Amino acid sequence: MGRIEKLTLYSLVILLLWGNMVSGLGAGLACPDWPLCFGSFFPEITFPIFMEHGHRVLGLFVTVFFAFLVKDRLRSYSGAYKLIPILSSILLAIQIVAGALVVVLQLETNITTFHFGNAIIIFILIYTMCLYTNSKELSTVGIFTRANLPYLLLFILIYCQLVLGAYVRHSNAGLACPDFPKCLGYWLPPYLSKTVFVHLFHRISGIAILLISFWLLLMSYIKKVNNKTLINLKWLSALVLLQVFIGVLVVLSKLAFSMTALHLLIALAIVGVILNLLFTKKEIS
Repeated sequence: MGRIEKLTLYSLVILLLWGNMVSGLGAGLACPDWPLCFGSFFPEITFPIFMEHGHRVLGLFVTVFFAFLVKDRLRSYSGAYKLIPILSSILLAIQIVAGALVVVLQLETNITTFHFGNAIIIFILIYTMCLYTNSKELSTVGIFTRANLPYLLLFILIYCQLVLGAYVRHSNAGLACPDFPKCLGYWLPPYLSKTVFVHLFHRISGIAILLISFWLLLMSYIKKVNNKTLINLKWLSALVLLQVFIGVLVVLSKLAFSMTALHLLIALAIVGVILNLLFTKKEIS
């Protein structure tokens, strides 16, 4: 990757992690107005204001880097591939509006969840543009193929799990089950409130993703897939296993912001690996 690709992708990752910490520290409304903070671009700084306003300022830098990347891809991509930078630009505009609504509507659960889900789609599109600088490179990748079907389904499941995790957090369901491996002292609580249900569903789907990842890894040995695919599957299995472990620590630490930030970082790494699997040619050796 070139300099602008690295600046855009890495700054976006930092922005996502920063936003996660803003939420974890309860600083989401430290600046109650938007786009300024207490009517000023340079407000009096306290730690909560630094976190919230710093997130906005960092978002501005990411937008600038993103603009240069999109400008380059609109020039280097041709035909239908131009839809990638165009769509990512539209989604970024929506993201900015959603960010304003998050503040105006005082962290309304559905808006904050949408804000996160949209950010992940932008991350996916930027990751793609960073990996492939022109249409010729993109044309060598066959994503929607029969061989890719298991990875596509897993990709969708992982994305849904990420969005569900955001909903769990923003609906205050993160500690609906404060213990592990049981929930409120039961394997299956006798009364499933909404928060308990979504928390348990997030746990179960995480285990399902882990089992599917291991199954795909096992099948890769049986079918003797190419080495690049095998390496990515090993990374996927290891990262998902680590993610489950960190998820347990998130609960046991009572949502410590450092644990939730690490949880998100690993999730982004998982998204990157599953994208690598989708972009890898599935040739039998």
